[in-house]
Amino acid sequence: MNIDLHRRRFIQHSALLGLAAGMAPALANTPKALRVWRYKGQAASFLGDAGQAATPYPVEWVDIPGGAMVLEAFASASLDYAFMSPVLPLFASAAGNPLVLIASYQGEQNRSGVIVKRGSGIRSITDLKGKRISFVRATDTHYLVLNLLRHNGLTLDDIQARAMPARDALIAFQNGHLDAIVAGGIGALQALTQMDGELLADASRYQCGNYLIATSAKVLAQPGKQAQIADFLERERATWDWVERNPDAWAARNEALTGISRSLYLQQFDQRQRPCRLLPVSDEDIAAQQRIADLFHDSGLLRQPVTVRDFWDRRFSSLLSGQGSAAA
Repeated sequence: MNIDLHRRRFIQHSALLGLAAGMAPALANTPKALRVWRYKGQAASFLGDAGQAATPYPVEWVDIPGGAMVLEAFASASLDYAFMSPVLPLFASAAGNPLVLIASYQGEQNRSGVIVKRGSGIRSITDLKGKRISFVRATDTHYLVLNLLRHNGLTLDDIQARAMPARDALIAFQNGHLDAIVAGGIGALQALTQMDGELLADASRYQCGNYLIATSAKVLAQPGKQAQIADFLERERATWDWVERNPDAWAARNEALTGISRSLYLQQFDQRQRPCRLLPVSDEDIAAQQRIADLFHDSGLLRQPVTVRDFWDRRFSSLLSGQGSAAA
């Protein structure tokens, strides 16, 4: 296994020496693959660049679109580990297949907001009444549009809601089939710099909180899975540390994956206000997700109120804090 600078610092830390020794037998006896959802632009895309790809257990990449298909994969026991927005677990719980949330990802959602065509005559959120607006269902963009509408005296019934994948929404926006899109990250930059878009309203008032790492109780109960997940969390954390140190290489890899110019990715990186980091479970993450759950319930999108604290599991928190280990 290649050992990069981050891994050497990891091994030198006395508390984590015990973790590595304790996990080794469990990892050596886990022939079943860890099944990880792979989405372009997330840590799985950069494991090789960061020297973190040589796992001592097999990894099976699950390449499916996000949203409902990820929930279906968990429900059918064909997925073990996934990165997702804090909205998606709410719908998993409503469907009777609750997820277990074990960590959070702090990243920068550059310029998240509502984008309209320059010169469209749309100058305020209230001008969106009756207009075609796209967002991605069960993501931070869904939460954002609910907030913006509510604080301007509107609901989803007042607009022509067009829930669709982000890539499809960009194409529709570019071709004039949408009046507005709710977007963030590289998609927002594309719309603003390449599709004659302008920002109508940003998301600064309605932070969705960090993204999450999810698994399930059934996965955690399987022999060896907890050790695999602990190891993979460390690899993901080291990968995001690599991204922070190597933005040019990160941008080049993204360009190869998506065809979007590396210069736009570097613009995204330069504009961020927070670094990319994998973090342990925190009370702030739980509170942020509870606000989301309350809004979705108030809006009629969740039939029953949800107590999100029940979803969270801190067994990997000491590992991610560099203070100790998770039991195998």
